[in-house]
Amino acid sequence: MRAITALALLLALVQPVAAEPPPSIDQALAILKAGKRAEAIAAFDAILANKSQDPSQALFYAARTELEDGNTQAALPRLRQLVKLRPSAFPAWELLIQADQAAGDLADRDRAINALYDAWRSAIDPQIRSRVSFARDRIRGKARVVLAIEALEPAGETITRYAFQPADQAGPPQHLILVRSDEETNNRWRSSGLVPEGTVVYHLDTIQALPTGGSAVATYEFYIRPPEYDKVRAKVVAILSGEAKPLSGSADPYWTDSN
Repeated sequence: MRAITALALLLALVQPVAAEPPPSIDQALAILKAGKRAEAIAAFDAILANKSQDPSQALFYAARTELEDGNTQAALPRLRQLVKLRPSAFPAWELLIQADQAAGDLADRDRAINALYDAWRSAIDPQIRSRVSFARDRIRGKARVVLAIEALEPAGETITRYAFQPADQAGPPQHLILVRSDEETNNRWRSSGLVPEGTVVYHLDTIQALPTGGSAVATYEFYIRPPEYDKVRAKVVAILSGEAKPLSGSADPYWTDSN
């Protein structure tokens, strides 16, 4: 009897332990929503390692979380894998553009922008087809992380070409940095002879919503032609560091004050 018991015990010990099933994508997202970011990334990676589910969502959400946390090098391989799996996925290219910018890979960033436009123009999903802008950058300033938004097809005299807004602010932003053009400015510059007729003048402004209504505007730069993003970005970085001074109006302390 004892021999049989010992043999049974030995057999029980050598039996393979069933592997813990990976979480579902919904479970991983619930962990992320609860604010447990490291645990959520581990859950996404468990989904990817198991290979029993479509990896697209796990790759996307893990990469986005890493990118939001400033872990660019952790986000990049996930995003490169994702765009190989889903080359027409507009949101995947949107994130890859941000990651390439953060890594300083501007040639790869520009190739990703071209791919995003291809995905947008060929999209079947009406939500993608109706997009008018894309998030192209996350800028980490002294006190703020700012999301840079670019218009997909800017045209006309009254447009916003670039918008920079707090990345973590819920609801309508109370503080903005805009590169825009408006009819009043264009007419003023043309009538004064500063620019030829038909020229569109852009200006970079900070906009601060006032508690009493209306807004306070400070202008930092004028552009006689549509400005390239990298030139605008340099000025925005200077605003976020407090180094840039407005040409008119008062600087909005929000951008440099962490309180």
